[in-house]
Amino acid sequence: MKIFLLDLNYTLVSNSEIKIKSFSEQILNEEYRIDLINVLKEEYVIMVTSCPDKYKQETLAHLRKKTGWNPRLAYFNDLNLTSPAFKERVLNDHIFSNYQPESLIAIESNPKTRAMYKQNKIKALTFQEFLEV
Repeated sequence: MKIFLLDLNYTLVSNSEIKIKSFSEQILNEEYRIDLINVLKEEYVIMVTSCPDKYKQETLAHLRKKTGWNPRLAYFNDLNLTSPAFKERVLNDHIFSNYQPESLIAIESNPKTRAMYKQNKIKALTFQEFLEV
């Protein structure tokens, strides 16, 4: 079984470059990549995002309302770490105790985070690369 580690901003959210002062307002204006959701909706997806943990419930509720889909699990940054550092912490604290690296595929926008995944023997792709496979 393949497990997908899905990044939120710039990967699932197509308009992440648009910044709105109120983060709650920004969440309401997020546009999701429906083509990516359509490929992943029946898969086992774990969202791993550097987005602050205080926006987790709001983000997941908006995602569900707008697309009818949510990942199986979601880890939001509760440690105020950089994206690669936080996501590696999630790997070590939660993911590797349940899954082998070869069963994981990361869909990730951040080049440094993709490099970290690859160092941990996880296949890491941008959303464009993933959709082309």
